[in-house]
Amino acid sequence: MARVHLWEWEDLPWVPDLIRRFITDHLRFLAQVMGLFQPLMPQLVAAMRASGATRIVDLCSGAGGPVPGLLPRLDAAGASDVPVVLTDLYPNRAAFAELEQSSGGRITGWPVSVSAFDLPGDLDGFRTVFTGFHHFRPAQAHRILSDAVAKRAGIAVFEGQERAVHTVILIPILVFLAGVFFTPFAGRVTWQRLLFTYLIPICPLAFAWDGFVSCLRTYSPAELRDLTRDLESEDYHFEIGKRWLRGRFGFPYRATYLFGVPRSGLAG
Repeated sequence: MARVHLWEWEDLPWVPDLIRRFITDHLRFLAQVMGLFQPLMPQLVAAMRASGATRIVDLCSGAGGPVPGLLPRLDAAGASDVPVVLTDLYPNRAAFAELEQSSGGRITGWPVSVSAFDLPGDLDGFRTVFTGFHHFRPAQAHRILSDAVAKRAGIAVFEGQERAVHTVILIPILVFLAGVFFTPFAGRVTWQRLLFTYLIPICPLAFAWDGFVSCLRTYSPAELRDLTRDLESEDYHFEIGKRWLRGRFGFPYRATYLFGVPRSGLAG
């Protein structure tokens, strides 16, 4: 199945904040309920330590995604002292403030817009992208990776969906139902959110569309290797793969991952 880069409502700058926040709030809720990427945290901590980074800078964070639910696994893997900074092109300041409070300050949010193509110098750290890399076309995705290489920053990319027939069919159905049933528990409940969920279901329909398109946009490991081919060198190493994982409640899914680390930071 070839990669298709259709639009996602979440990406469009003119989309009302109500819809964008509905999608990002539900993504964070589902990521935590399902325990996305938890088994990969030892690899992330090993890569981060090898790079010499002392904090994680999360890109395309939305409302925080799986980050809050990953803290216990980071702790168990030996990174209990590592703070996390959330960033986004459209920062969800309310969600960032909530997570800063609930994490005791370990998670903080960058309050201004941040482009993943060119991180400012004061956002140094090991970069992560959870379920956000598919938002970028190949040339843009390459820019994100090349910026990490140029600035000798480690980077990790994680995708929990894949470009396969069964996911393209099932995910939009499942996320639509999740958008309907989990609205009382995902993010701040307002009358506008209730109206556009239950009476006029614009929000769950937009969420379902974005879930469908996310599958079509997701890069395969072979495509990620193509993106990194000219970036791999004696000074910088990439590890790319796909693994079957089990989330909370035992549900199976295949996660695609990419780790990029400056070679000078690698042991041996």
